[in-house]
Amino acid sequence: MITFKNEYESHEHSLQTLNELYNYDSFLDSLEIIADFGCGTGRDVQWWANLMTRDDPPKPRDYKVYACDLAVNKLLDDDVRKYDNVVMADIDIDSWDPPLSVTVDFIWSHNTFQYMTNPLRTLHAWNKQLVQDGMLMMVFPLSTYYKYARPVIHSHNMCYYNHNLIHMMYMLAVNGFDCRDAYFKKEPDDPWLHVAVYKSGIEPMDPKTTTWFDLADKGLLNDTVIGSLNKYGYVRQEEVLTMWIDKDLRFPDGINWKDG
Repeated sequence: MITFKNEYESHEHSLQTLNELYNYDSFLDSLEIIADFGCGTGRDVQWWANLMTRDDPPKPRDYKVYACDLAVNKLLDDDVRKYDNVVMADIDIDSWDPPLSVTVDFIWSHNTFQYMTNPLRTLHAWNKQLVQDGMLMMVFPLSTYYKYARPVIHSHNMCYYNHNLIHMMYMLAVNGFDCRDAYFKKEPDDPWLHVAVYKSGIEPMDPKTTTWFDLADKGLLNDTVIGSLNKYGYVRQEEVLTMWIDKDLRFPDGINWKDG
């Protein structure tokens, strides 16, 4: 798993995804309230708080941005505090209940989800935190992946689970996130999983009793997942095709569909 030397290095990694998102004017126009879950010192918060449109001349978007973390009052940098549209929220995002008292349009979470002690519970709470059709966007490292055809397996402090793409799809869908009209990316030789999913109109379900077939019946899975499920009775990751926000189709090993 990748660790960063400092928050600026972490923010440079965030910018790879945030700058892709910056191209989607109509989506960004639809947002009013942003929550950065696991904001640290607030480099990403600053990006959201200071975001401008691509108009000529640019106009401030003036989002209300919640900087969410434990001990955020100590973590957040002084130059981030200066924004009037930033709200410091000293909260535990690893919770059964929605961490904030308000619903939000967009949850951004970079390099955080791997630390959740109960990921199913966390995704349930984050679903409840969002408005209908709100988006959750996460970027986090996997502890097991392949680099140059060799397995890489890490166990870092406070990281309790070995996530992969299809398990994430299941956990998201069972918690009411739409994994049919969704975006996932996993590049080759790179541990990072990128996720962008909308809150569906379906309430979170009980993972103890909900199967892949139940999720398919509710329209929460894409056609390649359903095809694998119908063929084998379970889901095989190597047969799942996903799309990222750049609109390129990918197999989970990172092969671009147009190149494959």
